[in-house]
Amino acid sequence: MSTYPAIACVFGNPIEQSKSPIIHSMFASQFNLPLQYQKRLAPSDGFALSADQFFADISCIGANVTMPFKLDALQWVDTLSSQAKRAGAVNTIIRQNNGFTGDNTDGVGLVNDLHQHNIAVNKANILMIGAGGAAKGALPALLDAGINSVAIYNRSVDKAQALVRHTNRYANSKARLYDSASVQVFDIVINATSLSLQNELPDLPDSVFVNQPSVYDMVYLNKPTVFMQKATSLGCTMAVDGLGMLVNQAAQSFYLWFGQRPSCEPVYLHLRDLNK
Repeated sequence: MSTYPAIACVFGNPIEQSKSPIIHSMFASQFNLPLQYQKRLAPSDGFALSADQFFADISCIGANVTMPFKLDALQWVDTLSSQAKRAGAVNTIIRQNNGFTGDNTDGVGLVNDLHQHNIAVNKANILMIGAGGAAKGALPALLDAGINSVAIYNRSVDKAQALVRHTNRYANSKARLYDSASVQVFDIVINATSLSLQNELPDLPDSVFVNQPSVYDMVYLNKPTVFMQKATSLGCTMAVDGLGMLVNQAAQSFYLWFGQRPSCEPVYLHLRDLNK
């Protein structure tokens, strides 16, 4: 459901750093859509009221949701997509004729970016570093894409175990805890923590790179992250940061609102240039 000119936004706190207005404005221009896309700073305890006020305008067709409101959005919407149910979080709200649907496009964004870098996901054995919202949001789409298995590592073993249990409710026992006592072979290693923002590395042995897996860091900077540098130094030839995931998850949101799938590459290249 959409009216024109359409209005959308991204809710967050903080929100000034968000690149979503740039991304969605470039997407809209590909289709000559008169989209007005806003940043909305919501009070940390006031997401529901902020969403109520925004969507009171019938021209507001949808919203993106970033930290710390993905759980608040889960409670606010009327219905949930399969991705959102399994991820336990909502990052995209879509106005429908009968209310509001919550979806989670993070995992689809990750999988699409892996594909765009020619990283084979089907039948892959994956190491997921981190057990927070980023990891939980990514796993449903990875499993839908046909991975063989996922080992989960987190500094808090209890949190990792909880994510393994949650995932295996719908994953046919494909998830397990990472076992540091044995050398395991991985095809893809994904860093779903924010450690690279502090220039820190996960506390993992070099043996996780023994198979020279493709390496993905959800963080993006204006240079290769410390995690990417570590992987490259140990012989990994494919090391990718999370900028493409950001663009691809936004593209999926845009598709959910407008039914049109934008081209990601020009937006990705533009942001990469801005980030230099």
